[in-house]
Amino acid sequence: MKLTSSVPKILLWGAGSQARIVVEMLKENGLGVPEIIFDETLSKPEFSHSCFFTNDPKVLKTNLNRITHFIICIGNENGYARVMLSRGLESLALHQICVVHKSSLIEQSSQVGNGSLIMPGAIVHKFSKIGSQVVLNTGSIVEHECVIGNGVHLMSGSVISGKVRIDDYVTIGTNATVMPYVHIGEGAYVGAGALVNKNVAPYAVVKGVPARMSRVNKLHFLDKSLNYICNFPDKIQS
Repeated sequence: MKLTSSVPKILLWGAGSQARIVVEMLKENGLGVPEIIFDETLSKPEFSHSCFFTNDPKVLKTNLNRITHFIICIGNENGYARVMLSRGLESLALHQICVVHKSSLIEQSSQVGNGSLIMPGAIVHKFSKIGSQVVLNTGSIVEHECVIGNGVHLMSGSVISGKVRIDDYVTIGTNATVMPYVHIGEGAYVGAGALVNKNVAPYAVVKGVPARMSRVNKLHFLDKSLNYICNFPDKIQS
C-alpha cells in the first residue's frame, strides 16, 4: 500500500545533471521531497544528495511503497524513452510531476502536460499546447498557437515561431529556429543552429541554413529495469 501524505514522495529516474537541477527546482518551488534516485547506468549519483540511491531494479521495486510521484530526469533526444517510462510508472499508480522554473513564462491560455520540465527563462506564448514529458530548456521560446507533442525536447535558445506543429519525440537543437506554420513529423531531429522553413518528414534528421535532411533518425527504448518493475514491455513501438 502506498504511503499517504500531503507532501509528494518523489522518485527521480536518472541521477545525472538533469536530476541535480530538478532537485533544486523542487526545493525552490516546494513541490515535494526526492525520496529515491534510481539510475542503473551509474554506481552513484553525479551529485551529492541525502536521499536513498539505488542502481538495482530489484531494490527499487521493494521500495516503491515509499513513493507517490515520479520525475523522469532523462533529457536530450530520449523523449521516446521518457514517455515509455512514464506510462510504465503510471501503471503502478504513481503520478507525474510537472516542474516549472519560477523565471519561466507560461501564458494562462496555454497548456503544459504532465511530467514536463520547464527550465529558466523559457517562454510559452498564448494559446499553445505542450504535451507530456516535454523539456523546454533554458531560454527556449514557443510562440503563439503552437502544438507541441509528447516527449519533445527544445534545447537552449531554440525558437518555435507561431502556429508551428511539432509531433511526438522530436528534438530541436540549441539555437535552432522553426518558422511559422511549419509541421515537424514524429521522431525528427533538428540540428543546432538550423533554420527550418519547410515541413520536416517523420524521423528525418535535418541541419543547416536552410535545414536539409542528412539521415534518418531511429527511436530506441530498451529498459529492462522498467520491464522487471512493472511487467512493461522492454521494447515498445510507437
